[in-house]
Amino acid sequence: MKNDPFPFSDAPSTMSSKPLAPPTPSLIELPTCPVCLERMDETSGLLTILCQHVFHCTCLQRWKGSGCPVCRYTQDDLGKRNVNFAMDEGPSECSVCHSEVNLWICLICGNIGCGRYDGAHAFDHYKETSHSFAMDLTSQRVWDYLGDGYVHRIIQGKSDGKLLELPARGDSALDPPDWSDAVPREKFENISVEYTHLLTSQLESQRVYFEEQVERAADKASKASASAISAQEAAERLARDMEKLQSQYDSLTRETIPSLERDKARAERRAEKFESMSRTMEKQWREEKTMNASLMERVEFLDAEVSKLKAANEDLAEQNRDLTFFISGTERLKNQGEDVVEGTVSVPDPPTSSSKRKGKRKAKK
Repeated sequence: MKNDPFPFSDAPSTMSSKPLAPPTPSLIELPTCPVCLERMDETSGLLTILCQHVFHCTCLQRWKGSGCPVCRYTQDDLGKRNVNFAMDEGPSECSVCHSEVNLWICLICGNIGCGRYDGAHAFDHYKETSHSFAMDLTSQRVWDYLGDGYVHRIIQGKSDGKLLELPARGDSALDPPDWSDAVPREKFENISVEYTHLLTSQLESQRVYFEEQVERAADKASKASASAISAQEAAERLARDMEKLQSQYDSLTRETIPSLERDKARAERRAEKFESMSRTMEKQWREEKTMNASLMERVEFLDAEVSKLKAANEDLAEQNRDLTFFISGTERLKNQGEDVVEGTVSVPDPPTSSSKRKGKRKAKK
C-alpha cells in the first residue's frame, strides 16, 4: 500500500556485485497524520479508509463530511458502486478447488479459499504464507488462525462506511444494516482501537518475519556471490594454467619432439652400426680364439720337442765329455811311458739327473 503506516524501506534500484543488508527496523520513519500532522503510532489508534489513506481515529471523527481529507474521495459513491458490482458479478469461488460455498478471503493478500470443513484451502494458505487473518464472505466475520478464534464482531457498512455490529450468519453482507442493533460510539471506538492494535501487531510480526526472510536471502546471496567470485578466480587461474600448458605443448610439438625424433633416428643408426661392429668383432674373436687354441697346441708340441732336444743334447754333451776325457787320458799315457802301461783306467759313472740338478743349483749359488 502507498500510505502504509509501517512501510518497508525501498531496496536500491541499482544492482551491485554483492547484495545489500536489509534495513535496520529501528530506523523506519513513522508516517504523519494528514489532519494533525503528528506521528501515527500503533498505540494511538489508526484507521485506514477505502482509499487506503491512514488517519488517527479522533482526527477522522472531527472531520466533517464523508469525503477523504486528502483526496476528497467520497465513500458513499464507492459503497454504492461496490454494492452494485457485488450484485452484478458472479459468485466467488475457491482459488484451488473452485468451490462456491463456505469461502474465506485473506485480509492480507486477498486470496480466496474454502473453509477447513470442506477443502481447507484457506487454512493451507495460512500455513504457506502465515497470513493469520481471514474473513468469511457470507457473514464477514474475521478469524484469527494464530489465536484460533474470531477477533471482532464490528464491520464497516458498505453504504456509508460507518461501523456496525456484525449481522447474524444467515444474513447476507449486502443487506442494509439494522440501525436498531448499532452499538454506542465509545464501544466500537474501543473495539476499533483494539482491532487496529491487534492487526498492527500481526502486521509487525509479518514485517519482522519477511525482514528475516530478506536477511536470510541477502546472506545466501552474499555467500553465493562470494562462492561465484572464488569460482571465477579459480576459473581464471585454470585458464592461465591452461595457457601455460598450451604454450608448453606447442613448444614440445614444434621444437622438442622433432629434435628428440632426430636424436632417436641417429641413435638407432648408431645402434645398428654398433651391432654390426659387434657381430664382426665377435666373428674375429672366435677366429682368433680358434687360432690361439691351435697356436697353444703347437707351442706345447714345440715345448715337448725342445725338452726332448735338451735331453738329447745333454746326453751328447756327456758323451762328448767322456770322449774328450778318454782322448786326453790316452795322450797322457803315451807321453808318460812304460810306467803306466800296465795300469787300468776307471771312468766314473755319469751323474744322475738329481745330482746334475744339485750341481746346477750349486753353480747358480
